[in-house]
Amino acid sequence: MAGVSEATVSRVLNGKMGVAERTRSRVLEAVRELGYSEPVRRENSDLVGIITPEIDNPVFASLAQLIDSRLALYGIMSMVCVATSETVHEQDYIDRLVDLGAAGIVIVTGRYSDLTQDRSIYRPLTDAHMPLVMVNGITDNAPAPAIAVDESSGAEMAVRHLHSFGHRRIGLLVGPSRFVSSATKTAGYKSAMENLVGEVDPSLIIETLFTAEGGQAAAAALIERGVTGIVAGSDLMALGAIRAARYAGLVVPDDISVIGFDGTAMATFTDPPLTTLRQPLGRMAAAVANSLIDQRGHTGDHTAAPRVHFFAPELVVGLSSGPAPIAPRA
Repeated sequence: MAGVSEATVSRVLNGKMGVAERTRSRVLEAVRELGYSEPVRRENSDLVGIITPEIDNPVFASLAQLIDSRLALYGIMSMVCVATSETVHEQDYIDRLVDLGAAGIVIVTGRYSDLTQDRSIYRPLTDAHMPLVMVNGITDNAPAPAIAVDESSGAEMAVRHLHSFGHRRIGLLVGPSRFVSSATKTAGYKSAMENLVGEVDPSLIIETLFTAEGGQAAAAALIERGVTGIVAGSDLMALGAIRAARYAGLVVPDDISVIGFDGTAMATFTDPPLTTLRQPLGRMAAAVANSLIDQRGHTGDHTAAPRVHFFAPELVVGLSSGPAPIAPRA
């Protein structure tokens, strides 16, 4: 009677997305004409899904916990979903959360952070007015409201800090350039090096894995190229760089300085305590919760360009950075 497939009728009756509004209206009109009751979709108004990458990186675990705690103040429970390429994918979690009638979804450094991926996968969520917040790994053209740390300015701060200590040959460790976080850190690093040193040596920018092992391997190459300072894309990568320095017989920071990024709690307990760019995770978590609450109560124009709220990182000076060595290494 509606002139659509049984599969489409099923999607409409089960409240699933991916059905055009005109088609949905036609199916529901047929339901009413045939004398059936229009289905009432059960919603979990007190459940929000938090989708994160692997949580062996402490920054993701810390951020998820802080968002969970903040949402609890509003009486909202969280479900933390760990999405990886080897286990359950982000899209699988999104589909399941929609089926559960979740009150909103928070995605931390998700698929959208990969510049090679199609961001249109989030369109059904925004079209359905699902409260959605993206966290980190995002640019100004975010497909949904977003909260992010300003990684470009953080990389600039790191280079300026090392430059103030007399370092001129400064290397950068980042993840693959297809990721927004890597691209923005690289842009900040290049800007600072051009302004302060007068040139950028491409051989001192190394892409590697987002792990301590990746940081160690890339730092070993930078050490061979004679750097006296290293800016790492994460605290984990910075710890790998410190290990590489020790394996090379160097002392941190006497022979080489290392700066991390994230400012996780472990940074103060490393040997030496890590100089790092701390993300204001508490304030970011509060902004995430506020954005979700605002969207739940919003009845205006959902087609307006979503706003991205960037937070400035804080340089926390530990003992892993210091004056450049007087004499260059042999």
